[in-house]
Amino acid sequence: MSAFWNYRVIECPSEEGTLFQVHVVEYNINGKAVNWSETAEGSFGTTLEGLSQDLERQKQALDKPVLTVKRLARGYELIEVESGELASSPVPEALQEQN
Repeated sequence: MSAFWNYRVIECPSEEGTLFQVHVVEYNINGKAVNWSETAEGSFGTTLEGLSQDLERQKQALDKPVLTVKRLARGYELIEVESGELASSPVPEALQEQN
């Protein structure tokens, strides 16, 4: 079960070359990545201001470590490209107070 989400850049290697795409990544209450969108996210909003806010949230993904999908014997996991560590995110303060 996911507790929160954010946008993250995922490196997607292919035969044609590497692509960098913005995806939604979901985290558990401890900040460990547990799920992510299969395809890149588009921007949306019901108003121009809403669209602008969504674009800003996506832009914040550029300030976080780039991730890549690692295939396991059974399943997949997200890891940080530079460190090789499992993908994670700080738990928002509002959720920390609930624990």
